Amino acid sequence: MKRSVAALTCAGAAAGALMLAPAAVNAQAREKVTIAIGTDVLDASQVNNTSLPIYTKCWENAGLDVTLQPTNSTTAMQAVLTGQADMVNMGPAAAIIARTKGAPLKAVYLNMRHNFQFPVVLDSSPVKTINDFKGKTIGVLSYGSQMVQIFKGMLTEAGINPDKDVTFVETGSGAQAVTALSKGRVDIWGTWDSQIATAENMGLKLRRFSSPFAEKLNFGGSYFVRDDMITKRPQTIEKVLRCVAMGSVTALANPQGSLKVHWKVFPLTKPSSLDDATAIKQGLHIIQTRGEFLKLEPGVKWGEIPISAVANMVAFMKANNVIQTSPKLEDLYTNQFIPAINNFDTAKVVAAAKALPQ
Repeated sequence: MKRSVAALTCAGAAAGALMLAPAAVNAQAREKVTIAIGTDVLDASQVNNTSLPIYTKCWENAGLDVTLQPTNSTTAMQAVLTGQADMVNMGPAAAIIARTKGAPLKAVYLNMRHNFQFPVVLDSSPVKTINDFKGKTIGVLSYGSQMVQIFKGMLTEAGINPDKDVTFVETGSGAQAVTALSKGRVDIWGTWDSQIATAENMGLKLRRFSSPFAEKLNFGGSYFVRDDMITKRPQTIEKVLRCVAMGSVTALANPQGSLKVHWKVFPLTKPSSLDDATAIKQGLHIIQTRGEFLKLEPGVKWGEIPISAVANMVAFMKANNVIQTSPKLEDLYTNQFIPAINNFDTAKVVAAAKALPQ
């Protein structure tokens, strides 16, 4: 059952299965949009696509009444496919698999411009290379998350059978996942950039692994919609994602101000056990870590999806038997909304970012 709340009502960084929406004036007059998010962690790494569009009233001023649904990737994607949500922000692997099976799902905005999901171990671990993963247990957010597909490909690339030589277990995210690694319940933790930063904030020393092909996977977290939304509600897509793009500009221009905004919108994400200076230092580490994956390449527009990124992901998944057929690349993404999404004054957004509370 849907419910909208004005602030995050969970402990710590985990949002659980709550659905979040900004309180707004005259909400009935605005177009309702539900965005599923493929993680239940709405920490400060999500500032560009959650709290900033809410705080600046970007969505509200665009005539939108946005509800956020943080959950896992599988549930988030199914919510869109079944009409319970309009858009989903998640990694592309599950969407590509779904498309090969006939699901009408297409990427319309590239949010994370590099692979941001990695297997990591404690710095003291005897696991030194991917070859050492054989016989080990890998903790992951959920079985349906994109990281599982990426890790299986990395293992196959190293000559390890991902279905026989390792064991994947669901550890969720946040403190419970960190505990699983630190207490030895899993040998390897499959996670992403902001969770690594959070664990480092807790004092853990980690080593992360990648592979030559994984380094080419720059089709990161993206916004996906059903094909019918592209034809029936194109302006809605443009409005939602223009605010996300403006949020990215803001977060990169003023990380500390953006962190303070996140805490104002979702106050329970501010660590209550830390003094302000420590909380700010740790929050900035999370935002700045995420910023490395948001930054644009020279000459590229916000949200633009390079065809090479899509081709590399499909090739990676095909070569490692994650998919058996190669879908048409044009069926997986579109850049038709990119000009409209980028129709804003960057200098004004940066100026507004500098004026955020410090």
